[in-house]
Amino acid sequence: MRLPKFVATIPNVTVTAGRDASLPCIVQDIGDYQVTWMHLNRVMLLTIDETTITMIPRFRVIKEDLSTWTLNIRDVQPNDTGYYVCQVNMEPVINQVGYVQVVVPPQFVDEESSQSHVSVQEGHDVKLVCRAEGVPSPNIRWTREDGQPFRPSRGKNQVVKHVDSETLELQSVSRKDMGAYLCIATNKVPPSISKRIVLNVHFQPLITVPNQLVGAPVGTSVTLECQVDAFPNAVHFWRFNNQLLINSTRQETHEIRQDYTTTMKLSLRSLRHKDFGSYVCGAKNSLGETDSNVRLYEIVVTRGSDEKQEHSSQSNSVLRPEQHNEDHIIDSWHRQELDSDSPGYTLEENAFMRGGVHGSSLGGTGPLDGLGSGTSGRTSMGATTSSSPALPRHTIGGVWAGVWCSCCFATLRLGVSTMGSARLWASVGLLLLFLLHETATHVFIFSRLGTVGSALTHAQTHT
Repeated sequence: MRLPKFVATIPNVTVTAGRDASLPCIVQDIGDYQVTWMHLNRVMLLTIDETTITMIPRFRVIKEDLSTWTLNIRDVQPNDTGYYVCQVNMEPVINQVGYVQVVVPPQFVDEESSQSHVSVQEGHDVKLVCRAEGVPSPNIRWTREDGQPFRPSRGKNQVVKHVDSETLELQSVSRKDMGAYLCIATNKVPPSISKRIVLNVHFQPLITVPNQLVGAPVGTSVTLECQVDAFPNAVHFWRFNNQLLINSTRQETHEIRQDYTTTMKLSLRSLRHKDFGSYVCGAKNSLGETDSNVRLYEIVVTRGSDEKQEHSSQSNSVLRPEQHNEDHIIDSWHRQELDSDSPGYTLEENAFMRGGVHGSSLGGTGPLDGLGSGTSGRTSMGATTSSSPALPRHTIGGVWAGVWCSCCFATLRLGVSTMGSARLWASVGLLLLFLLHETATHVFIFSRLGTVGSALTHAQTHT
């Protein structure tokens, strides 16, 4: 008679909780003997031959043929992990052992983890906890949902992108730490799981004004803007002349919100003169209140006609040099020769002499430029010369004309008694030719000519 023997070993099985597991036991030449299954860890008899002994209905034996007894475990649970023994009831007994490993994907323990929303005041410390269980024990990793780096407490002020720990501690949190943090649990048993915890940092409103001075012409439209950082979200308002502004046909307020930043905008249409001034944008939440100013000023736009008129007035304006009253010294021979009591003195000569003297002092081309240049240079206020330029041609002509006149006058007076009238008129003719040649000094010469003519007439009368 042959004795029973095992043909194959029982495999070790790894199964995820909730699924089914099977352990085959193959015995050859069983004869009248029976096969039993036991859970060694529980010290529990499960089946005898094809009969289930345990009160747990998830266990049963399926006899596939005359030599195979397969233990089937439905809906495997974590406590089903352990050693299972297939035994043949004979003397001595023979048996084989198989192992069932039940793995469990990670699961969060909500009672021991932080809530989905955690609030803390700015400047305080905060601790986020994320506990998970599974088989094997899961690993916990913290990251920010937006992928931005952060600074954990135990990181020695190092900026990191993830932390492997059940707890995440942040010291002296600021508004930049606000956001969603992800707690990810993995244990190589799919699926991995994650928990989202939103950290809210409370702080009082802070207003930033991009443009504190805004200009616009009358009749146009303009938009004033303020940026408010606050959490919890603040109540926003606009004031002008101590009055709250509400939406109307000419003004409209609207807001653009992103995270804890809100952009306040005030649109003004068809501006009038009374609309210019200082506008106040304000914000208030449970932690405080603040405001800021935006000044709107008028831009004066010049019309086309006004521009033309202004251009015409500018083009017609002439800059005139400043006239200075200056005292000038007139040579003594001028005063002796053109005395107001002399018979040759006329009003035209007086005007000419005054114009000539002042003309020379101003750098003009009067008849006395040559004679009065040195005097005017000494008496003109603030006038300086770096060199003595040559006298112009008409000035030299004026000097020679004076000399000729003096010589001719002296010759005529001496020649009246010795010469005849023919020689007298010949001298006058030569003098006239010279005076005509010096056209640049015609005013001065003609004034002298009147004096000479009077003298000749007087001399002819005596002859």
